[in-house]
Formats: sequence, C-alpha cells, structure tokens
Amino acid sequence: MAATEPAIGSPPRERRLGLALVILALMVEGFDLQTANLAGPSIMAAFDITRAQLGPLLSASLFGILVGATMLAPLGDRYGRKRVVVIASATYGLLSLAAAASTSVEQLAALRFLIGLGLGVVMPNGLAMAGALFEGPRQASATAFAGIGITLGGAVAGMTAARVLPGYHWQGLFVVGGVLPLIIAAIIAIALREVVPATGNNAPKPLRAITVILAPSLRATTLIVWLMFVFIALNIHLLSSWIPLLMKGSGLSTSGAALVTSGYHAGGVAGGVVASLWLHRGGWYSVAAFAGGAALTMLALALLPVGGAATVTLIACAGFFVTGIQNGVNGAASALYPPESRATGLGWALGIARIGAIMGPMIGSLAAIAGLDQGGHFFLIPAGTLAIVLVLASLIARRAAHQPRPA
Repeated sequence: MAATEPAIGSPPRERRLGLALVILALMVEGFDLQTANLAGPSIMAAFDITRAQLGPLLSASLFGILVGATMLAPLGDRYGRKRVVVIASATYGLLSLAAAASTSVEQLAALRFLIGLGLGVVMPNGLAMAGALFEGPRQASATAFAGIGITLGGAVAGMTAARVLPGYHWQGLFVVGGVLPLIIAAIIAIALREVVPATGNNAPKPLRAITVILAPSLRATTLIVWLMFVFIALNIHLLSSWIPLLMKGSGLSTSGAALVTSGYHAGGVAGGVVASLWLHRGGWYSVAAFAGGAALTMLALALLPVGGAATVTLIACAGFFVTGIQNGVNGAASALYPPESRATGLGWALGIARIGAIMGPMIGSLAAIAGLDQGGHFFLIPAGTLAIVLVLASLIARRAAHQPRPA
C-alpha cells in the first residue's frame, strides 16, 4: 500500500491545493457529463438518426454512473480515494478518445456507458477527498464547495462546444473530453498525497460495503437521504432540460432563451457557494431552507405570467436555490457517515440519484402531453417535489440532532 497521511496533519496550503485539484477533477467530470448532450445535434446529423434514436445514447452514461457510483465507488474506501480517482479519470479519458472514433451509434452508446462507470467513481470519491482535507466543523462545507466544480464544468462545456462543434463536430468535443481527464489524472497523481489512509483489507468489499451504510443505526437516515437525492436530481434534470423550451415557447428568441438558461446556471454557481459557506453552521436546516426557497420560487413562476424581467430574475433564483440544495446535501450527507465509509455513502446516494435524473425529462414529456407546458403551470411540478425535499431535510435535521457525529 502506498504511504498515506491524514489530512488533519497537513499544512493549510496543502489542503487548499488539494481542494483546488478536487474541484478541477469534478469540473472535468461536469464537462464530460454534458458532452453527449451538447454534441447531440451533431451526432444526429452525422449518423442520420432521429431524436428518439438519440435517447438511448444520452441515457447510457446515466446508467453507467448508477452502476459505477454504487458498485465501484466503494473501492475508494478500500484502496484509497486518490488512487481510485486517478485510475477512473484516466480510464474514462481514454474511453472518451475511443468514443471519438466510433463508427455507429450503438458503439458510441456502449462507450458512453463505460465512460459513465468512470464518472460514477470519480464524483463520490472526489467529494469524500475534499471533506477529508478539512475534517472537523468544515468537513461538510468543503465537500459541498467541491461540488461547485461539477456546475462549473457544465458551463465550461457549453462555451467549449460553441467553439469546437462548428469546425470539429461531435468528435472534436469528445477529444477535448478525453484529453482533460488524462491531464487532471496526471496532476493529481503527482501533486496530491492520499488525504486519508486506505483501510485496505479492513474495509468491506464493494458488494458488501452497503451493509455499513444500512446498519440499524443508519438505515432509516440513509433511505431518507436516497429519496431526497432522487427528488433533487429529478428537479435538476427536469428544469435544465425544459427551461430553454419553456422560455422559447413563451415568445423569447433562441438567443434570449439561451440567455435566461445561462442565468439559471449562473444562479446555481452562486447558490452552491452560499450553501457551502452556510453548511457548517446550519447543517441540514440550511438544506431545508434552500428547499423552501426553491419551492416558493417555483410557486411564484407558476402564478406569475411567463416572460419579462420578473421571470428572468426568478429563473436565476431557481438556479440559486436548486443547485444550493444539491451542494448542501452532498456535504451534509457525507458528514452522516464515518470517514472510512464516506465514498460508499456518497456513491450509493449519487448512484440512486440517477433514477431521478432519468425520470426528470420523462416527467417533462408527460407534463407536455397533459398540457402543463403552457404558461407557468409547469412549475407546479417542481414546486411539489421540492416541498417534499423540504420535509425530508427537516426530518433528517431532527434525527441528526439526536445522533452522535461520526468520528
């Protein structure tokens, strides 16, 4: 086993460097998460397929993340999170380069599934690494702050796609998505020490690791957390996929709809920062507050006429609160589990969340069939589900207040 060192003995400068590298790794992950979506029109043109035929390709990585986060991410608790992040990043980078050479949609979908396996491993282990760098009161905040990298990566992917796709098409975007994780894997391998000791043979094997987070003392809390992650992912993917369509349908130009959508993501970055800073004091109650703010924002969007400055402002507020919930719950959930099981706990929560991610666009389609995509009625759906998140977060806050903090 490679020499490791607990983060608690590391100097502040080394901790900040480690956090910055984790954020970069998650930015690269956020970039790769969006590549297939952004390259979708180019892929359709290249292979002469319809939107319906593109669907399985876009879902392939989501299923891969589900499997990777639940079955493979716990390897970080057993063999060391840095090692696992480096290997997984390098692997999905190479797979992305291979995907750029695909000659059929089926081949591309299979590779996107394998890429999803790597993405599912990096996310929970990266978040667990960030928390381990700042054990103690700031552990949850550091975990939440690292999650901002995923949001930033999605924004960078959009800007990159605008420059790459016109000249290099979908293959060019996949090449960029392959080179970046190889670079970050090399940097982390060289510049960052393992922040917590790997537990080696003392840790449960991946397929048995779930028994740790489902022990009698944690079972009810874990199941509530999973349900919350499902609803949060549902809302994130529902809103990110339908806000551009709703804004375009309200009479905005294509560029205007894109601008409003950018406001949603910009609000999300701000919300992630605020949630991270507040988390070490507010804990689960801060998550509940963000959920309440998100639900009220959705009600305002449902009741007010669509269009105008008020809608633009409320859409930005929606991004602020919804992304704030996700970042907050990442940090708060990691603090529920002992250090040697955090990659397992986060991995399963993030993997189960893929169910909500898959459901989000489907619910949007059902809402359109029912005519709820007219006016602001659509926003009643996220308002209801976010109210459930508020109740669940409040319930966990009460439970956590009566349970000892993990060592």
